[in-house]
Amino acid sequence: MSEHPILDTLDRIEAILEPPQVKATLSPADLCKQYKTIRPLLLVLLPWIAQIPVYGEKIAAVIKFLMGIADGLCPAT
Repeated sequence: MSEHPILDTLDRIEAILEPPQVKATLSPADLCKQYKTIRPLLLVLLPWIAQIPVYGEKIAAVIKFLMGIADGLCPAT
């Protein structure tokens, strides 16, 4: 772990998404479970991502859009 909270958050997301946890053959229920695990971490990162010069706001907007799709497809628990 690094000494920077943003980098720690990125490390946590990477650890969740590394194989064997994430495979192309995951069921929709498993994909939703993975998404719900990283969703709070993405929310922490979005303001930081938006501050990246030139493309940050666009990248954050795309992530928010994709999160909106995932929120609609993955039922609340």
